[in-house]
Amino acid sequence: MVGLDEWTQVLAALSLATDLANGHEDERTLRSCVLAVGLAEAVGLDAAACRDVFHTTLLRFIGCSSFAHEEAQRFGDDLVARRAFAEVDYGDTSMLWRAGDDAFAAEPRRLARLVKRSVAVLGAKAGLRQLYAAQCEVGRRFGVRLAVGDGVVTALGQIHERWDGRGGPVGLREEQLGAVVRVVQVANLVELVHRRAGRDAALEVVARRRGHALDPAACAAFATAAEDLLMPLAGGSAWDAFTAIGTRFPIVGAADRVDDVIAAFADFADLACVHTLGHSSAVAEAADAAAAVIGLDGDARLELRRAALLHDLGRVAIPTALWETSTPLTATDRERIRLHAYYGKRILDRAPSLRRVAAIACGDHERLDGSGYPQGVTVARGATAATLLAAADVWCALREHRPHRPAFSDADATTILREEVTSGRLDTDAVDAVLGVRVARDRAPALPAGLTPREADVLRWVARGDTNKEVAVRLGISARTVGHHLAHAYAKIGITTRGAAALFVIEHGLLQPGDPS
Repeated sequence: MVGLDEWTQVLAALSLATDLANGHEDERTLRSCVLAVGLAEAVGLDAAACRDVFHTTLLRFIGCSSFAHEEAQRFGDDLVARRAFAEVDYGDTSMLWRAGDDAFAAEPRRLARLVKRSVAVLGAKAGLRQLYAAQCEVGRRFGVRLAVGDGVVTALGQIHERWDGRGGPVGLREEQLGAVVRVVQVANLVELVHRRAGRDAALEVVARRRGHALDPAACAAFATAAEDLLMPLAGGSAWDAFTAIGTRFPIVGAADRVDDVIAAFADFADLACVHTLGHSSAVAEAADAAAAVIGLDGDARLELRRAALLHDLGRVAIPTALWETSTPLTATDRERIRLHAYYGKRILDRAPSLRRVAAIACGDHERLDGSGYPQGVTVARGATAATLLAAADVWCALREHRPHRPAFSDADATTILREEVTSGRLDTDAVDAVLGVRVARDRAPALPAGLTPREADVLRWVARGDTNKEVAVRLGISARTVGHHLAHAYAKIGITTRGAAALFVIEHGLLQPGDPS
């Protein structure tokens, strides 16, 4: 990716994670980006708007992990469901029913499949409102964090709106939708259909949805210039075509802002499972503190911190239900889960500046005695970036609740880490360094946005997937009181969804190690 600034290079590579999180083909986002910029020019947007189209398309799916918990509960396999509904016109009931068949295709019992499909499709209206709101709220928050500009942030909040006003979360229509998002919507659909069925199918679906889901002017521009717009996508990989586009939109101070992108995608990965909220940032804090104690040099310490933040990025390629199940995993399930390390390395290797980081990040499950994964290699002894990350990851995971077990106390987690050293799996110097600093978040962090302690308690349990009734039992108050506290908290933060609440509690460190299950 020669010629791209580092910020764009890293964002482009990490966008592959959003492809995997949606069950999409590799490089879908990059292909859409090339197409969207070309369409923006065909429509006649100015240079500033084309720049917004470029960044909006790169970040189009960054909010998708915020609703993975709910999709897993409804469909079982959230990745299969996203693939099934990817091309659906949500104003077409017959398409919803057909997509429902595909979403539950793995259910072997015909009657159960029909019941599940009926429940999902009949509840689609309410479910879609929640999905629209969650993805748009989270997308906007990430856009603000990455400082991509007001035009992009606005567009990320409108990605599910429709020309005919039947979208969400607000129900904007026609010219109320920004010019940027109208172009991105057409390009996103065209790329998907073109990849799967060819140019003629893309032209047909755009013509059919023109003036309904999609902006007529953007559809007309695509129909007129389809051959030229699709030509850059004719090759086997979109990287070269994307690079040619990306060099036109350099980021000022790109190198200094790379860590903002990395931190955002760490949170993106953690959002996919209610049991891993804040895990990546906690591991990064523990590993970085241990690295400081042993005197790791500046560059090595930076690489370790980045690797710790991104060590679980590949989790998004694995169905959320597998991460959230409390039942014993089958051998097949365990192998699927182990693949997250492979997917993570695939993503990170695409950015030249992250290749050293990738080698560290995706070896966090390898062990000294070769009993780890994905390669089962023998890791050299000594407090290195690789052994520090492995120790920090185990330490943090043990002190977090998981669906099959409660969080371990600090004392019990320490004992288990020592046992891992004795068994020859973890390095003694690395474990000593991690346990020596005992990184833990403040048990009573300053509360942001004017939240009261009770509102913060409610917010963090809802973020972790509890219903109001379940929170009420935990806190010894009524479900109605929980509802009042939650409404006040949401109003103070300016959100309406669990997914956005989850991102907020990650950002502000409101989830504490060792919280009771």
